[in-house]
Amino acid sequence: MDLSRRKFLETCLASGGTLLAAGPQAWAFKPVSIDNPLGSYPDRNWEQVYLDQYHYDSSFTWVCAPNDTHMCRLRAFVRNGVMLRSEQNYDHDRVGDLYGNKATKAWNPRGCPKGYTMQRRIYGPYRLKGPVLRKGWKESADAGFPSLSDDPALRTKFKFDDRGNDTFVRLTWDEISKYVAAGLEAIARTYSGDAGASRLKQDGYEQAMIDKVENAGTRVIKIGSNLPLHGIVGKFGIYRFANMLGLLDHHVRGVPPEQARGARDWNEYTWRGDQAPGHPFVHGLQTSDMDFNDLRFCKLVIQIGKNLIENKMPESHWLNEVMERGGKLVDIAPEYNCPGTKSNYWISVRPGLSDTAVLLGVTRILMDEGWFDRDFCIRFTDFPLLVRTDTLQRLRPQDVVADYKPKDIAAAARTGTVPPTWMRTSARSSSSR
Repeated sequence: MDLSRRKFLETCLASGGTLLAAGPQAWAFKPVSIDNPLGSYPDRNWEQVYLDQYHYDSSFTWVCAPNDTHMCRLRAFVRNGVMLRSEQNYDHDRVGDLYGNKATKAWNPRGCPKGYTMQRRIYGPYRLKGPVLRKGWKESADAGFPSLSDDPALRTKFKFDDRGNDTFVRLTWDEISKYVAAGLEAIARTYSGDAGASRLKQDGYEQAMIDKVENAGTRVIKIGSNLPLHGIVGKFGIYRFANMLGLLDHHVRGVPPEQARGARDWNEYTWRGDQAPGHPFVHGLQTSDMDFNDLRFCKLVIQIGKNLIENKMPESHWLNEVMERGGKLVDIAPEYNCPGTKSNYWISVRPGLSDTAVLLGVTRILMDEGWFDRDFCIRFTDFPLLVRTDTLQRLRPQDVVADYKPKDIAAAARTGTVPPTWMRTSARSSSSR
């Protein structure tokens, strides 16, 4: 039917005039008389809309592994091949390791709004669905990777000093793989040999670090896995990839296999201090020697550098249990944050090193009053780190023990059975100062 715009408007006006001429009874809704709305209703099909929003075809469990390290097990619900929502699975007490160790029911509930809305990121319009490469870096690669140390102006040309304002170029997986391989080779060649050592020194690296490179440019390649990758791929695959670059060093420098050097894998402690590096420095252990489940039985919980309510949302219920059991909370933070509002004591510190000063002050009191396990500290820590009042420099064993010689602590570091002599001497001599 060929209907012009004018004809369409004429038809609509004619229809409207007919309804008006017929009077209000022709088009108004008719009232419905119902004695008992709970007993009957004309049409309840509209309720199905609300019932269907929770209908699903299948479900599966998954682990939410963001940078928050919670590893919460959630259950996703799928309809028409699309993940609709997630909720807690309440099965942490049924999950164990190869040795049969299991968590307790107290770990439930798990999850937070970030995990519950993960599907929004998966199906979001801004999700990255293919490899991209920074435009400036690509231009540097296409130019043959000229050394930024030899010509500092190139840093600005290729936006190495302004990456946040650079754009990205979409590439295929084959193209991106070739660029990555070329970049690794360029780094290995740029920083190998005497010329590479000279460039590192020009960039301000300490001589001790340059010596550790051992003339192998592959040694300056730092490979760091983010926390979501930690697992089989992150903990083992990244290390294997770093070691595999010994093949690259073999081809670049032409050295025999036994002299080839691979890259370095940096974990969360060495990469950016995301995990508190002071913990392994002092105790020789990563910050994994406790279980959040222990919080339920604590009489005192001190939060410093940690915010369980805003930044560790799945763990915040432990604080609730501490309060329910009569424990006390202490929050050390510059701002009056959410944990501070729930704590018995809030200690405000200046951003920077003042929190360290608080901890060192507490350590001083513990040692002066003898409120510490002397044998444990001598065996497992390098506390105390003392500062001389005359030079304001750190107290060294050589300042206390005449003719002190550093000991080889490699064996003790591997086994943890024999404390290094310098640790025993430092703790013993300093306790009397």
